[in-house]
Amino acid sequence: MYLTGLEKRLDALWESQLPFIVFRLPESQKITLFTQENDILHTTSDLSESGFVMTKFKGLEKNPIIPNSKTEYFPRPEKQLIDTIQTAFSENEKTKQQFKELVNKAKKEIAHGKLKKVVLSRPIDLKSKRKPQTLFLALENRYPNALTYLWHHPHTGTWLGATPEQFVEASSTETQTMALAGTQVFNPDEIPLWSDKEKDEQALVTEQVLLDLKTLFKDDQIQYGKPLNKRAGNLVHLCTRFTLPKLESRLMNLISALHPTPAVGGVPKKEAKEFIVKNEGYDRSFYTGFLGPLTSEKANLFVNLRCAEWNSERVRLFVGAGITLSSDPELEWLETQRKAETLTPIL
Repeated sequence: MYLTGLEKRLDALWESQLPFIVFRLPESQKITLFTQENDILHTTSDLSESGFVMTKFKGLEKNPIIPNSKTEYFPRPEKQLIDTIQTAFSENEKTKQQFKELVNKAKKEIAHGKLKKVVLSRPIDLKSKRKPQTLFLALENRYPNALTYLWHHPHTGTWLGATPEQFVEASSTETQTMALAGTQVFNPDEIPLWSDKEKDEQALVTEQVLLDLKTLFKDDQIQYGKPLNKRAGNLVHLCTRFTLPKLESRLMNLISALHPTPAVGGVPKKEAKEFIVKNEGYDRSFYTGFLGPLTSEKANLFVNLRCAEWNSERVRLFVGAGITLSSDPELEWLETQRKAETLTPIL
């Protein structure tokens, strides 16, 4: 019964074109919906407001937020709501060549000592006859261990995704973040074997996050262990988790220290971001920003990966790969295609 109610509610919201955010946190059995009764674009500069925030890759000022003043809850669906099949998709040779040339350009910068790692991304435009609310329900069903969401606001557009990467979780007792790098196709019958390139990339990411955290925490306050395997749908990554005390300073101080993480930007952070903005050739917008629910008691934020921007003409997916000196351009291209398969089966 409730499935019909949830679908009808989302359909009615879509018809109204008023702002809303529907989401489910990893491993949660509850779907949460925040709505607005007008199309005002609310923003937050210091993350002190309560609601669901979504920020862009480039900046941290005037971040869009949908307040949680009007909240509804639904239990998770028990049945598959949409057929999903693993689909292959073709891209033209020119697109592939351009990305491989960009990888080689980054490797030259790394060889000259200007960068150690940089994450390069690209958009993929596909067509889908399915409504965004249908796509969200499919993502929610398919990826129980990710933050799944559908954001709609007339002033920012429509975005949806299933992201595995926690950015910051800050509560009254402790603070957590993670370093994520390395990508393989998940095989339930095999333990992942990581190459030296993937291990080195994870070490670079971990080292940078550690340096960022040390600007706010003492050495003996930062706890972390060896990298673990973290599954994200059809993929698996190397993940290092950091546990820290309760955050005593403003949340924005920690956000400013960590964003963009080296898992989506690079090392050194400033130079990597400058290279990305100058050379990628498109605006990432909300891709590789961060998003999630905020209250006065807790922040639960995620890096906006495995996401797409929806409009009536096309669905634009965003995919990326971490480039180091040992990167093979052909393999990096294939990695971006594998990442696209998070969303292509449901389109």
